[in-house]
Amino acid sequence: MGSWGPPLRIARRTTRKSFGRTLLVAALIGLPVFAATWIGVAGRSGDPTGELLARTTIGRADARLTVTPYDRIDLSYGEPTLNLMPGSVADSNEVRDPATFDPKPLLPPGTVVAQPFTEAGSADVKGPSTTNSAGVVVGDGQSPLLKDTVKLDEGRFATAPDEVALSPALAKHLGITTLGATLTTTNGKAYKVVGIARQLVQPNPWLIFAPPASTVGRNPAPVEMQYLLDLPDSADPHALVTQLGGHGLILLLRTNIVDPPPSPSDYPSDPVGPYAAMALATGFGVLEIVLLAGTAFAVGARRQTRELGLILAAGGTARDVRRIVLLQGLFAGVAGVGSGLLLAAVALIAGRSQWERMTSTVILEWQIPWTAIITISLIGLFAGLAAAVVPAISAGRQTPLAALAGRFAATTKRMPIRKPALLLVIAGVVVVVAGSGLLAADLAAAQRQFDAEEHYQATVTPTEPIALVLLGITMAIAGLIWMLPSLVSTISGLAGRLPLSGRLAMRDAARHRHRTAPAVAAIMMSVAATAAAAFAGANSIAAARVEYIPEAQMGNASLRFDSGPGGVPYSPQLEQRVGTQLSAERTYRFGMINVPRQSGAPTYLGVQPPGVNPEDSRGAFVGLIVVDPAYFEKLDGVGREVAARLRAGDIVVPRGDFTTTNTVEIGGTDPIRPTKLVQHKASYVGGLPFLQMMQDQALIGSDAATKLGKVDIFTVEYQLKRLPSKEEIATTDVTLGHDKLLYVEQGYQNPGDKILIGVLIAAAVVTLLGVAISVSLSAAEGRADLATLAAVGASPRRRRNLAAAQAWLLGQLGCVLGVGVGALYGYTAHAAFGSPHFAIPWAEIGGTVIAVPLFAAALAWLLTRSKLPMVARID
Repeated sequence: MGSWGPPLRIARRTTRKSFGRTLLVAALIGLPVFAATWIGVAGRSGDPTGELLARTTIGRADARLTVTPYDRIDLSYGEPTLNLMPGSVADSNEVRDPATFDPKPLLPPGTVVAQPFTEAGSADVKGPSTTNSAGVVVGDGQSPLLKDTVKLDEGRFATAPDEVALSPALAKHLGITTLGATLTTTNGKAYKVVGIARQLVQPNPWLIFAPPASTVGRNPAPVEMQYLLDLPDSADPHALVTQLGGHGLILLLRTNIVDPPPSPSDYPSDPVGPYAAMALATGFGVLEIVLLAGTAFAVGARRQTRELGLILAAGGTARDVRRIVLLQGLFAGVAGVGSGLLLAAVALIAGRSQWERMTSTVILEWQIPWTAIITISLIGLFAGLAAAVVPAISAGRQTPLAALAGRFAATTKRMPIRKPALLLVIAGVVVVVAGSGLLAADLAAAQRQFDAEEHYQATVTPTEPIALVLLGITMAIAGLIWMLPSLVSTISGLAGRLPLSGRLAMRDAARHRHRTAPAVAAIMMSVAATAAAAFAGANSIAAARVEYIPEAQMGNASLRFDSGPGGVPYSPQLEQRVGTQLSAERTYRFGMINVPRQSGAPTYLGVQPPGVNPEDSRGAFVGLIVVDPAYFEKLDGVGREVAARLRAGDIVVPRGDFTTTNTVEIGGTDPIRPTKLVQHKASYVGGLPFLQMMQDQALIGSDAATKLGKVDIFTVEYQLKRLPSKEEIATTDVTLGHDKLLYVEQGYQNPGDKILIGVLIAAAVVTLLGVAISVSLSAAEGRADLATLAAVGASPRRRRNLAAAQAWLLGQLGCVLGVGVGALYGYTAHAAFGSPHFAIPWAEIGGTVIAVPLFAAALAWLLTRSKLPMVARID
């Protein structure tokens, strides 16, 4: 032929004729392209950067101004960014109430100021059957500076004090379907609903959008106030940052959101580790595609053997044959990449609302990571081309006579297991074990540093151990793939103990190792991923079980209150009503002591050891929880002693080294600017009951707490006669106006059933895919053998039995090897998760090794035709 023209036309025609095979290869290539594109675009759009991030943060403004109570701001670390918001300097003072302070005199003339929507407490509104609590946010909704900071679905934002806009979730719950309806609060005030709006992040809570002058809800004095600024062109923004910082105001510039400057406090990142892991994962994915798609191309090449023989007989060369098969791979790659990109676009557009619900984020516009998409598309094209390389070389080696006769090359000589490959596998396992040991040692050292530094987070990046683990796993996989042909040949020696169909399947797998080994390797790598997930899940569950901290005593119900937006504020009436609905025997309250600051914002008391400098960054301030001493009396161990100390007026501290003088100092929990310190008697009781809300907290009895200040209740725990029914919990949810606020403590709940189902489904899908391709190729190559069996008296069901045996053999070998590779990942997960032992997910592994191959065999038996088309043997 001498050129690419005829091979191109033949490859294009064959691609159309063999539509099923082309579709399969395109799906193998297109699925990763679809997943990567969909995740990349959806993830980037849900977590925007650059100009879109600035729009969602400060709208059309040039900057955001934050008014603090203090007279000076610490700008020693640089200008403010979203990740670096400065605090006050150590010797600054509270000089203002941010809610009443007017910042305009400090701003350049001509500056336009607008208030963004910020939290302003909550409001109790009358619902269809119950009273519900909804969060309140106030802001200048009509200002163009706020555009894109919230999503207005319908109507407009409120401008008058008696107008409000509602979130869709609250409007639906209240039964408000038309604008102009009336919203009534429990204090008898009525507000006109003029719009439906959502926040961009967490858009589903019950929210009321009100103007700044509105009287809706309980509006506690804010700790800070924020404003959006449209600065005049003559203003110097960077000089203004320093100027306003000297007055206790924080100015966040738009340019520092779009392109944040580097911070001197940033830790240097590891530039190699993440990219190495990503490259390794991508490489494994491409290899898996090449193995599966390569086997599928082998099927096509064998089925078009006669056509390729005609090309050779008509004067075509081996190069022309190779070009035809390679171009088929390129066409399949183009089809796969194109369909993957198209399906991703359709899924993004059609599933936008569903993705927004899943991520609780409103997507204003799509952000497309072009570099990543182009890279994954090129990788897909390369995978399609690479998958056709081996079949192309094999097809080019055929003689015209063999190709016209439909004969296929087969290997009958038995191969011993390659010793270098076996040594590579053993070395890989050793390296993985060594790397996991180093990883566990590094994590343990980091934990000791974490504990020694008074619970300040210690950073650790065990790059070398992770690199060793990845190297070991790569070595093990490479060795297994290298030794697979000889392993298949060795296993075929066991065929004499099997029934006829099994012997034929074993012999066929050994003779055609060119297709058996890639199919088994592809199944192995796919099952390795699912097995690794099972091992990781099992070890994560084992670690979580040990680290589980209960929220309440076993069998009790815990209800947490919150006066913020979307939360439920505490009231004695609500506490009693919920207790009646749950048939509670007794109620216990937990709170904190509130001592308001000069600005009116709440400050909760905490404790520290005597003589500790509160300005020390390692100060030992801990929270102070108010409890009823009777809560501990029925607990085993030291419960009664804790109750006795609390009744005596002592503060029970969380650690023995917290006090050596039987006293502690009480002050505000802000270690930089505490309230006046007061001495109080204290004691330590070893083995204190460790509930989640008491983690590293000091305890004080309710009688002693009332002498120090007002107690704000944040949790109520109900001692139940029995576990509540679903109907009782539903009734309580209606009373609270929210679901999932009430938590019934039943100990650690194992999510293993969901993991088991997911692992088995994933393993079954990838196993069936590899089995189907290999069995199809076996059927293409073995028609003449099956015709001979039929001629000598074999029953029609023999073909089904043979297909089932082949499917079981491929699936069984691939699943066993895949579980072995997955166990290497699992051993590393055991070290990474801090599991107390190497947890083995026996149910998932057993289902993968036993059930999945049997299911593949059964499916192959059902889907294979008993009758064979007429063939003629001429060799």
